[in-house]
Amino acid sequence: MPYRRLGLPDIPASHPVAIFSAFWHSAAAEGSPVPWSLFDPAEHKDILPWMLLLKRLPGADPALSQSWRYSVCGTGCTQLFGKTFQDKAFGEDLPPAAVAERQAEIDELVAGAGPLYSHTNLPIEGREFVEVTRGAFPFTANGPVLDCVLFIIARDDKELVQADSDATGDLQAGPG
Repeated sequence: MPYRRLGLPDIPASHPVAIFSAFWHSAAAEGSPVPWSLFDPAEHKDILPWMLLLKRLPGADPALSQSWRYSVCGTGCTQLFGKTFQDKAFGEDLPPAAVAERQAEIDELVAGAGPLYSHTNLPIEGREFVEVTRGAFPFTANGPVLDCVLFIIARDDKELVQADSDATGDLQAGPG
């Protein structure tokens, strides 16, 4: 299946993208990325495997793909991809069409859009059969300018479910 945009209502509420979206929307100020300091990994431990964090190099032009590097590739993403993207440049090991699609997302996020949701097959040789739902969430580590994009990427059938009586609201991994 080719890359296609989704709306949040198209994503099951139990999918990691929808669950993380609830946090992002609660932390967001209108028209600007969420400050990275508001993200506490301990509060999102069940989302961490599905994270792919892209950071802009200091002072670099966000419109240039070589301005971005992956700093975190969660274990779930590594398993999906069959490799890690951690410490790689944005676009490395991806076909040009996939890089263009993802750069267009970054451009939209830089322009103030976000988050963005999509569905696609992985653009990785030998993994093209894997269908995933993705969320691209804009963050800032240094001021009002977008310098981090947190992608949450998981198979379409991945679910996280609320614990029955957990007063802390923590999530537990569900089937898939």
